[in-house]
Amino acid sequence: MSASADQRAAGSSATPPPISATRRNVSMVAVLLAMLMANIDASILNVALPQLSRDVHADPADTVWVTTAFLLAVSCAIPAMSGLADQFGRKRMFVTGVPVFTLASVACALAPTLPVLVAARVAQAVGAAMIFAVAIPIYRRLFPPERLGTVLGLNAMIVALGTCAGPTVGGLILVDLDWRWLFLVNVPIGVVSTVLAAGFIPHLAPPRGDYDLAGAVLAGATVASFLLGIHQLVDPGTAVVGAVLLAATIGLGALFVRVERRAVRPIIPLDMFTGSFNLAVLTAFWSFFGQGVAFVALPFLFQTAYHADPLQSALLFTPWPLVIVFVAPLSGRLADRYSTAWLTVIGLVVFTAGLLVLALLGQHPPIYEVLLATALTGVGFAIFQSPNNRDMMSAAPMRYASSAASILNVNRTLAQSAGSGAVSMALVLTGASLGSIATQAHAAAQVLYVAAGGGALSVVASIVKLRRAGTRSRAVAASEG
Repeated sequence: MSASADQRAAGSSATPPPISATRRNVSMVAVLLAMLMANIDASILNVALPQLSRDVHADPADTVWVTTAFLLAVSCAIPAMSGLADQFGRKRMFVTGVPVFTLASVACALAPTLPVLVAARVAQAVGAAMIFAVAIPIYRRLFPPERLGTVLGLNAMIVALGTCAGPTVGGLILVDLDWRWLFLVNVPIGVVSTVLAAGFIPHLAPPRGDYDLAGAVLAGATVASFLLGIHQLVDPGTAVVGAVLLAATIGLGALFVRVERRAVRPIIPLDMFTGSFNLAVLTAFWSFFGQGVAFVALPFLFQTAYHADPLQSALLFTPWPLVIVFVAPLSGRLADRYSTAWLTVIGLVVFTAGLLVLALLGQHPPIYEVLLATALTGVGFAIFQSPNNRDMMSAAPMRYASSAASILNVNRTLAQSAGSGAVSMALVLTGASLGSIATQAHAAAQVLYVAAGGGALSVVASIVKLRRAGTRSRAVAASEG
């Protein structure tokens, strides 16, 4: 081992100075506020798109890019931001990212045209990526390993709360105010989060080294190629372009791996991908794939088979994220006390069962059955998510915390995008997108079996992870005996 490698290893194993309970808790509040703000902003604007298109004199179809550009830019920027966080410091990244997001929110509110608004949304996404890249690594710095599950449970609760509250908060604001206030509400939250973070988050000098610019560019290009390819593939008119982009994704991914093997300090260290980490990533991917399918298919099903209007559709879906708000913190606490591998399996079995129940409800189920089924699916997802995230982060050394958080966030985006693309593709291939309401309702119900299939694959991966954990525990017991 070289001298620099020795120093890095020593630095990663050194015990950080103790942190007072007050400083720890206030720092956590600062991060959770920023996470809530960024997650609400991903969905709060959807309810305002019709009004927005009229105010900026844009085609309604083009206004979708206000949301799409944000999600695409976040996914592409996260790997680059995780590398920069290790270069310049995670606290510095956070107290820069929150103001960037806040100022970009002001720019969004003042945007006179759609192109300016989309550009401001991209700037917002860069700020959000800076927050997402360091949130979990900051938690790991603040809390000991035996409390990591609890904190990740709170983080999952905040993400679910943002998912649940975004459209509702947006609708309430639009009752008396215009769409620009959907962005201005971020200003006080961003200011409070920045002040608390600057004053209380401890600083830990990061390992220095050459920034992996080539890896950051290739990672972003690979993610963008995949997401745009999925988006183009579902439209028959652009399917060829989509296929070319997906083929390019494979080539870019291979080139990225080659570059990372040679990088002095890669943004995604390949030696991080051990058996335990890989299984946690695979488990998360297939569960989020199933979630991505369901998130698109369920509103479609509610509004065709059940003849619900958009508001009723939202209410039928609400038990899923709402249950996560209450169950995820409990699941996180359990993950600190009991086997995370067992909790993951149990949660995913319940999650998959919920998806199957939704697929089997039929054309005219009672409302309470729909609500119970969506709640059951949410319970399963909440039980699974925090323990699996804990497994993923714990499997990566502390010096790779930013890279592991980057994989966690990008993996979720890719899986959900693949799931939503699978729904669109199924509707096009079956002709349901141009068929009758009854045909569309049937297709939406059938595609839920695809979601259940993703859930089943995640169950398989979690069982393999469980068996691996059991084998490792027996080996440790035998060596100690």
